[in-house]
Formats: sequence, structure tokens, C-alpha cells
Amino acid sequence: MRLAMTTITTTPSEQRAEAPAARRCLPQALSLDSLIGAHPDALRQMYQAGKPADPAELGDAPRGRLLALQPTAGVHLATRPLIRALAAGWMPWKGNEFDHGGNSGTNLVLGSKVCRFKAQRLPSEIDGAPTLALTYGEKAFGNPWPVSALKDELRAVGPGFAIGPMLMKWQERWHLVLWFGLARVHPG
Repeated sequence: MRLAMTTITTTPSEQRAEAPAARRCLPQALSLDSLIGAHPDALRQMYQAGKPADPAELGDAPRGRLLALQPTAGVHLATRPLIRALAAGWMPWKGNEFDHGGNSGTNLVLGSKVCRFKAQRLPSEIDGAPTLALTYGEKAFGNPWPVSALKDELRAVGPGFAIGPMLMKWQERWHLVLWFGLARVHPG
């Protein structure tokens, strides 16, 4: 995995909360593909340091990548080859397509448009900060369960790409299922 390090200087109140370290280094991705197989904890740190994704910056049909499975974080090194194999082409999900100025869209699965979503800026279920949320539970969309119980969140972490968690609502609580990313497709 190719990562660059970014130093973030904390404010005096954050320094007291984090004492004795006044600085911390967070990984910064050079590309979405460089994050395939990254540890879920590293992805969470990058996500929390990102800004809400803008569909216009991702393009009309950004390419999608599975990055990590949250339930396997404890055995991450054992599952990393599986994640990389899925991301290399075995994954039927290929990305998203935004429409209506980025306010809604669909998932691209095996060349078909499925599972409509509404895109809006909402507080994150991870940290409460603003994020681009893709929600599937709108009655008008007709998504069946479990799709209607899903919520994707996206924050930009590099030029033309964003990462975030896929969450599932179960027993009135959101559960983190996996980490994914979307990247602008450059013509050529």
C-alpha cells in the first residue's frame, strides 16, 4: 500500500486532551487503489480527517472499490488477500452513478443500474461530522431489505476520490459492515 504521511497540528484544547503528543501523523492516500486492503482503523482515521465528498468532484459514474471488511479487522492480515482479489475484478459492484445534480443515483452491479439512493449532506454515524450520505430507505425507491437498511457515507481524502463506511441498521443501531471508495474515472 502506497501512503504518504500528513502531519496535523492540533489546537491547544486538543493538545490537552491528547497530551503529551501535540502532533499526530495520519496516512494520506495517493490513489484509491493504494487503499485496497488497508486496515479498517487506518481507513477510519483517513475518513475522519476528510471532508464531505462532492458528487461533482467524483464525476457522473465514479468507479467503486471494496477496501476492507470491518468484522475481519482482528484478522486483517489473513483476509487482506481476499479483499485484494475481490477488488481486482471479482466484485460484482463496480461503482455508482449520480444523477439529478448529485442528489440521487444508483449502484452499478454487473453492468446494470440497481439499488437507488438519495445523496445528501448529513452528520456521520461514525463521528457526527458532516458527510455525504447515500441512503437507500426511501419508499419511492422500492429497495428491498436488506438494501433499504443500508447507508453509505463518503468523505474526500484525495483529489478525485473519496472513502467511507457502509453501515447497516439493525435493531435500531447502525453497524459498520465494510469500507469502500469511489474514484473519478478519467477519460483516456
